[in-house]
Amino acid sequence: MVEIDALERLLIDAGSRGEPLTYGAILRHFGRRVTPITVAALCRDLGEVCRRVEARGGPDLACLVVRKSDGLPGEGYFTALRAEGAYDGPAEGAAARRVLYARQRAAFAWCRRQAAARTGIPADLDFLIDR
Repeated sequence: MVEIDALERLLIDAGSRGEPLTYGAILRHFGRRVTPITVAALCRDLGEVCRRVEARGGPDLACLVVRKSDGLPGEGYFTALRAEGAYDGPAEGAAARRVLYARQRAAFAWCRRQAAARTGIPADLDFLIDR
């Protein structure tokens, strides 16, 4: 549905700013409307981005994509975490937020390093980048 490289760049750019993105914001960025079909296709493409990034030693970037309504990823995200043995709790509530925020912190740090590498500015000086 979307270009995988462009989706990866979008996630890294948002992550380098410490900002999660909503499903709707991503779909609008690519000129799509939010429907069950487009969200499912986005999740499929997001899975491909995550496989590529993790194969290079990167973190989970799917944690950067959340619902506008509550700031949490969809049920499928938590189902995948349970399947890998990374989480065994519910998809809502305090436990879900704790695991999400820990994964987002790791993703934000990695994304800042990736963005700094593209600019040649060390990650500890990335505040110098005009965003």
